[in-house]
Amino acid sequence: MTDLRIFLATPHPGYEQRLRQAFDGTLNGDLRRWDADATSVDGSLLHQLADDRPDVVALGPGLSVDDALAAARQLELERPEISVLLVSEPSTELWEQALRSGIRDVLAPDALDADVRGAFERALEVAERRRRNLVGVEEEATGGRIITVLSPKGGSGKTTVSTNLALGLALEAPDSTAIVDLDLQFGDVATALRLTPQHSLVDAARSPVGDDALALKSFLTPHVRDLWCLCGPESPAEGEEVTAERARAMVQTLASEFPYVVVDTCAGITEHALSVIEISTDLVFVCAMDVPSVRSLRKEIDALEQLGMTHQRRHLVINRADAKVGLDIKDVEATVGLPVDVAVPSSRLVPLSVNQGSPVVESEPRSPVAKQFGALVHRFTADTAVADAQPSRRRRMFR
Repeated sequence: MTDLRIFLATPHPGYEQRLRQAFDGTLNGDLRRWDADATSVDGSLLHQLADDRPDVVALGPGLSVDDALAAARQLELERPEISVLLVSEPSTELWEQALRSGIRDVLAPDALDADVRGAFERALEVAERRRRNLVGVEEEATGGRIITVLSPKGGSGKTTVSTNLALGLALEAPDSTAIVDLDLQFGDVATALRLTPQHSLVDAARSPVGDDALALKSFLTPHVRDLWCLCGPESPAEGEEVTAERARAMVQTLASEFPYVVVDTCAGITEHALSVIEISTDLVFVCAMDVPSVRSLRKEIDALEQLGMTHQRRHLVINRADAKVGLDIKDVEATVGLPVDVAVPSSRLVPLSVNQGSPVVESEPRSPVAKQFGALVHRFTADTAVADAQPSRRRRMFR
């Protein structure tokens, strides 16, 4: 916890006293008010925060909502460890805008003392977890990007997204990518890639040297397109042998040797998924175009927010995006609170590719579906010069 806990940006000194009253006068030096106006919030907020490093920034009351939302978006990008509150009259529309701007909570200016204190205490807890997770990622970072693919409900096309993303990355840069099947009950990455594995993630977990990079090589199954796969167990009973800690350690080891590690998870948020999410650099959320899927995804994102897991880059993929079901992309964005990055259209090529074990980026690279998966791949390769790099130690080793 830092010295300054709460940074209050408002032109109203009376709200500072109100906040101190809600905490029964216990804040003392933990609260600082900045006499903000629209111009200063727009241009000077980050400069003001440089030395204080607060846990929570409260914007308002008395600030323009548009200015406060813009400031929150800037904080989310440049200071993700900070938890942001907006003090303004809440409404459904404002809540949607606030969530998309990275704001943790919207608090009415005339809220009861108990509600004020509760909102700030929750924000402080989230900020503490955010800092802890960010520090953990910095300490444990091993060089490669860990891309975890998530969906709250089965049948959304998560494994299809995972395998097309992993194979697309491998096609861009051979030997750059490993995919891990972390669905320990019914994982089918091997089937989707037409692989016949000799070993699985369970075998690697059983090995006393399974976290050593050279030893881990013997448990990977190679794909003909220079993709490497740590396949799922043969049965749900075997999967119970793999602990969350071992799964996390193996993913970290692969990230020390591969620029990209794609992790396919089971539906929902399991203990194993959480352990990998904590060390992930990117989260890819997969959602179908139906109300239950969209609402479930909103709950999943809220759960990660509550756990303080907000340091990862987020990518939203909508599957069967052209389905005529009474929803459109804007409805999904408003409910989920994230912009849609990739919209995959419906196509018979997808189930056909799954049945053949050949992802569409390989079997039908010119199709509209493959082009959308290519756009997802580009989100990871655009700022990485892996494809043009000279052969590295990791590439020589895994060849």
